[in-house]
Formats: sequence, C-alpha cells, structure tokens
Amino acid sequence: MTREAAYCFAADLGGTKLAAAMADARGQIVAELTEPTDPRGAAHVAEQIAACASKLAQTVGMKVTHARHVMVGIPGAIDPRTSRVSLVPNIPGLENFDILGFLRDRFGPDAAIDNDVNLAMLGERAQGCASQCRNAAFLALGTGVGLGLLIDDKLFRGASGSAGEIADLPIGRDPTSHIPSTSGAFELEVGSLAIVERYRRQGGTAATTVRDIFRLLEQGDEVAASVLDTTARWVALAVVSLQSLLDLELIVFGGSIGVRPELYERVQRALPGLFSRPIAIAPSRLGDRAGLVGAAWAAAQALAHPSSPVPGGR
Repeated sequence: MTREAAYCFAADLGGTKLAAAMADARGQIVAELTEPTDPRGAAHVAEQIAACASKLAQTVGMKVTHARHVMVGIPGAIDPRTSRVSLVPNIPGLENFDILGFLRDRFGPDAAIDNDVNLAMLGERAQGCASQCRNAAFLALGTGVGLGLLIDDKLFRGASGSAGEIADLPIGRDPTSHIPSTSGAFELEVGSLAIVERYRRQGGTAATTVRDIFRLLEQGDEVAASVLDTTARWVALAVVSLQSLLDLELIVFGGSIGVRPELYERVQRALPGLFSRPIAIAPSRLGDRAGLVGAAWAAAQALAHPSSPVPGGR
C-alpha cells in the first residue's frame, strides 16, 4: 500500500460548523480544518464537504479521489437499513437529500455516514476517556441533546437508527398532564435555549446566552446558580435512567454545555441522592473534536478491515 493510498477523509457536520480532516491508516489526523456550515442547506453543505476534502488533500499532497475511505458525521438519526437521514432540524433540506449517494458519487463506494454523537462515542473509545470501556455512553449537551451508545464494544443504533435520540425523554415535565406533549421534552429543559429561558423566568436580566450564565455564576449571581442547579437535576435523572437500563461502565459528558465543570460537577453531586449504586461519569477528554476523531478512527477501521461492515454505511 502506498503512503498516498492509506489516507482517509473524515468530517463532522454540525448546524453551525463543519470540521474536516485527513487521517492516516491508523486514524491519526494529519491535517484538519474548520469552517462555518453553509447556511443554504443540504446540496450546498454536501459541496462544502467535498471542497474541504479537496483542500485537505492538497495539504497532504494527494489527489482527493485517492482517499481510500470516507466517514461523515451527521447531526441526525440514520436508518441502518436505508441510510435515510431524519431528525435534522439545523440543516435545511438534509432529510430529503441523498447525502450518502452524493458522497459515493464523489469519493467512491467506501464512503459512509453515521450519527455525529455515535462518532463522538467512538472518538472517546479510541483516544479519550472511554478507552478501557466496552459499555459506555456519550451524552452531548449543547444547543440540543444527543446520546451515543457503545454496547459490548459496538455502537448500538436500534431498529431504525434512532437509539440515543433522547430529546423526547419524558424528563422535565408532568408525564400525566392532559396537555398534548410537545416534542423534545428533555431537550426543552436542558438545551441552551431552555437554560437561558429559565434564567429569565427566575428574574435574571444579564444573560442572553448560556456562556453569559456561566460567567455570571463566577461573579456570584444567585439566579445563575439556581438555574444550573435545576438543569443539573434534570440531567442527573437522565443519567440515572440510562444507568438503570444499561449498567454502563462510564457516561461521557460532551457538547458545549456538557463539558463545563459548572454543570458536570453539579450532576456528579446530585447522583448519589438519586441512585443506590455509584455511577461513573467523566467530561469528554477530546472536547469538540470527539466527533471528528471518531470519524477518522471509523474510516481507518474500514480501511484496515475492508470485509467488515462500514459503520453507518449501506
């Protein structure tokens, strides 16, 4: 195998940013870039991914068509039978766009897609704090919420690829209410918009973002502390639900909010009062690069084991 032929292309697509990388046959990233996600939606985003691959190929001195395997993380559910993408609120048109077909037209039949939080779980398994685990979860908390599950050292996707789509977990509202349930009950309590809205409802006036709330907490703002206490309790209930069902070795906290010690430490303090057994949680060691590292690792695994199914690909 030539040095050029051993490269893989990986990307982590988000609603606001696109991270992309070229990696070697071991999954080690050798070149990467990050840029704002094209706001025009599906087809434009697909072309943007291809353009990033071309830029990175030039950086490492190869032709983009020689990237042996391609893995792209998608912020939504992917049906393992059809590779159809769903539950993608932040990228217009992606649910009706054949992103996998586009990638295979551009890069060849070894292109694959997977859920971005699944890939973050793989990243932490490969190079992060879950490297010794066979049963773990990656809980992403940010603008939205998501979960990647590693069961018996394999990603668990469920029957339709929606395992881990925990936005609708009935935590944070009265499940017996006769008011019709809105979608995303859990996300509506712990997502970034919910945290800011809670701050305003409790009389806070100095914050427009969660980052502002964390800053105000450092300054002794009592409303900010109360808001994060409440958010942590809801997250802790979700963690207990996961642990009681799955008996995980570790739950990794990621996302722009999940990695913050102001929230993570509050969840950690709340858990003993909610569960009879210890629950191991840890902040992501890879931070916002977990998904990209996982995508690179998955592509390299497909390169090393060509007869095995490619994660997320059909």
